[in-house]
Amino acid sequence: MEVTDLPNYHRITPLDESVHILNVINNNIIRYHRALCSLPDYHVDPNIVISINTMSFENGCMLVTSYLDEYHGHFTRLLNEQQKKYIAPYFKRIKSVLNLFPDIKEFRNQVVAHNLRVKNKSVPTNKSLNSFLVPQTIIEFSLVIECIKYITTIINRMFPTAMEKVVMYVSDMAKKSNVVMKPPLTPADAEKILVELIRDLDKITNNERIPNER
Repeated sequence: MEVTDLPNYHRITPLDESVHILNVINNNIIRYHRALCSLPDYHVDPNIVISINTMSFENGCMLVTSYLDEYHGHFTRLLNEQQKKYIAPYFKRIKSVLNLFPDIKEFRNQVVAHNLRVKNKSVPTNKSLNSFLVPQTIIEFSLVIECIKYITTIINRMFPTAMEKVVMYVSDMAKKSNVVMKPPLTPADAEKILVELIRDLDKITNNERIPNER
């Protein structure tokens, strides 16, 4: 088959791929937000809600940063001048809201995704965690999410077939792939591994002495 004879979805471009990535990240952000907002409806223990909120906000910062990295690092660089001029006013207006939380990327890099160190100094002793300007509540997080959703809508309006092309391509390649996903551990297997781990660690503890502090 000649290249020109390939189905349309086989002729995906780097721009198609970038649009697909932005959509996937956007959908993940929306999914986390929906889960976060639905927690009060299930009368979940408040302590659990607080923990889940924290994890969701942290993961939300990671996803938002990933989205903006893809947008600036790949998507906009693949646009022609006319396309850049079209989308620029939309993003400029959205950026004015995102600027309310300018430390999202720094928070992701220094606190969430790494080891709580900046230049070998721990973040808590080097900079107060409360000083990061990031979303603190569901309402603030919702503002950021609405920005991401809106710019994704504009992108999909500009490139209405890109997402579908990549999805069809990925689906087609998966059908042709010989790679078989490893089945997950059964509860019994996981429990057996955990029991053996605890047993072995207890043996080490019984045979070792804690060294004196310096």
